[in-house]
Amino acid sequence: MGKRKGELLSFAALIFVFMLTTLFFFMVYNLHYDSASDDFTGFTIFDYQSEPGMQAISGLGTLREDLVNWAEENNAIIFYKGFSAAGIAAVDYSDWFEKTLHVPFDGTEAKTAIVTKNNGNLSPYIEGDVLFPRAYNYQIVGEFESSNVPTFQGDAFFYFPLSDITDMQGMLFTDVTNENALGKLTDIVEKTGRSVQFQTYSDSGSNIFDVTKKMFLDDFVSRSMLFAFLGLVFCAVFAVSMMYRESNRHMTVHHLYGATYLSMFVKLLLRLVGIAILGTIFGYFLGRTQLYLIHRAAYLNVAVFAGIFNAIFVCVIQTISFFSWKQKYSGKEGRY
Repeated sequence: MGKRKGELLSFAALIFVFMLTTLFFFMVYNLHYDSASDDFTGFTIFDYQSEPGMQAISGLGTLREDLVNWAEENNAIIFYKGFSAAGIAAVDYSDWFEKTLHVPFDGTEAKTAIVTKNNGNLSPYIEGDVLFPRAYNYQIVGEFESSNVPTFQGDAFFYFPLSDITDMQGMLFTDVTNENALGKLTDIVEKTGRSVQFQTYSDSGSNIFDVTKKMFLDDFVSRSMLFAFLGLVFCAVFAVSMMYRESNRHMTVHHLYGATYLSMFVKLLLRLVGIAILGTIFGYFLGRTQLYLIHRAAYLNVAVFAGIFNAIFVCVIQTISFFSWKQKYSGKEGRY
């Protein structure tokens, strides 16, 4: 294989590896850090009996009353957001709405609602102080600014009482962290035939050591990703080795004509770091277009972290490869 062709193949392989490495960091962030729960405890609730092909829909029974009683006993707030719902059901015994959104709403009075202030999209759904007239007839009792809303609100634009829900399949959030209390909460939901899954990540509760442990021991998806990442490491090492193999004669002749080992090392290092940065940039744009992150500002932060890792990683590979090459070919310049 010609020197130029071999270097181009090594260059393309390294670009591809560092692009995939950046995507790996995006996917790890998406799995373990990109949580909509913020400082709340989050659950995902599924009602499998209501899936297509099933014969029954799980009833609510006393679920609404039990959730309200649980919130009152624990001085807690509960949010429930159905999948793709425009509104969020809530009951508040911790004064969260008063303290955070500065509106006197606790979700204990049926058929009441608070709405986002100055939201032009609301006009078709409001007549006077009534939200969704002739359908749900929620009495609007307050408005709130969108600046302090929790991340999980997303595109939802109003809150209404938890006692008004007619089904439960979506996301449930609470400010309670006590395991015993949370266990009782999941029991309340599960006794209606629904499945409850803890969100395994949280924005403030996870750190890099927790994620590393989960990737090795707990999480099947993360473990699979980790093994794929190790494959990328071997690909990167192989690509750099091929680059040295194709450049061996060129480097030896340069050294024979006066180039120092240090200058060659730095030149190759700068080239590899440039490749790592270029691969990171490609990975950033691919991740931004293919992965939907809840926290949009994290795209750049994750890319910077991935770029730093790629640069350090390529420095380690370059150091090992260069000194291995030097040890193998030092003193053999006369052959050329």
